[in-house]
Amino acid sequence: GTRVLQKALQLASVYPGDICVSSPLSTSEQPFSLRMDDFRLSNIMIDENTGHITGLIDFEGATISPLWECAYMPRWLQDPEEWDGTHEGGTPSEKSSLRKVFFDKIKQIDKDGEWKRAHDHGHPFREFTNMLNFNVNVWADSSIERWVDARLQWAYEHPGEG
Repeated sequence: GTRVLQKALQLASVYPGDICVSSPLSTSEQPFSLRMDDFRLSNIMIDENTGHITGLIDFEGATISPLWECAYMPRWLQDPEEWDGTHEGGTPSEKSSLRKVFFDKIKQIDKDGEWKRAHDHGHPFREFTNMLNFNVNVWADSSIERWVDARLQWAYEHPGEG
């Protein structure tokens, strides 16, 4: 695990944490937003009578991050088979319906496609930042080492690219 973490540190040196991976975005500055790391159903307060969201709780893991880091579908809406999906709440059918609502709302507010670009271009980098939360024993898994090796190889073959 320690050996793979050393490789991950090499990968972090070419990781675009301070550059915009989805160009062009709406501003010339690096856009940032609030990201709730624990954004899940149990942290969303919903009025039982109206179904409206009345509040959010559990901000201790919140961070300010680049838009590409923030533009993701909540893990509890994703397929549990996806790398960042969870098994929290609902049947596959219910999750599918909620994903449709989520994307319909995104389309309504994302007229210029900024969220979609940030989501699509940031996907591989969000996967890496998610992995940074792993304990050292998880890094010892051969599939994680193959993942890091493949991205390091790409970075060496494409120097300076995000």
